[in-house]
Amino acid sequence: MFGWLASFGVQSRARNGSTTRWLAVPPRTLVEGLGQLGGVLYLAPRPTGCPANAVPPAGCLVENAELAPLMSTHFVGLTCAITAEGPREWLDCVSGEGDTLARIYLLPDTDYLAWDGLFAGATPIDAPQRRAPDREWLRACRARVLSFQRRRLVGFDVLGAREVSISSLGRGVARDIAVSESVAITG
Repeated sequence: MFGWLASFGVQSRARNGSTTRWLAVPPRTLVEGLGQLGGVLYLAPRPTGCPANAVPPAGCLVENAELAPLMSTHFVGLTCAITAEGPREWLDCVSGEGDTLARIYLLPDTDYLAWDGLFAGATPIDAPQRRAPDREWLRACRARVLSFQRRRLVGFDVLGAREVSISSLGRGVARDIAVSESVAITG
């Protein structure tokens, strides 16, 4: 929760007052760590099938197409911003080609210690070249409040998601984020 305060003034600052720290993160790190976060707001484009060049990491699977973008993540941008509604933190998942694949927002119900620990050993990098501006990418997205789950199945790490019951404060924050990003919340 206090990641925005800890990183205040030490990372790259965008015009909107947000701070982003870029890390090189293999998909396996996401598969292993996302299940510890609890309730989050997940934004991803509507599933359209797997990209032809997508190769999942060895030993990792996803339960549904909605989570497939996470398997092509090479970089993450951890962003902290102070908005009119208060502090917000999110994670942009970016492919090796510079395409934004998914965005995960922290909610008041998220385990912030797990969030901080998720990327503790990741390698900082300079901002990768990005191909698609956020607004274009966000227009094709839908938002869903969920909790990631990781389980073992016949030698594979399987990343899944389930609906999660969150507090009224968390629901309000999720709704505010969806409105500010102009996306609909499903589920």
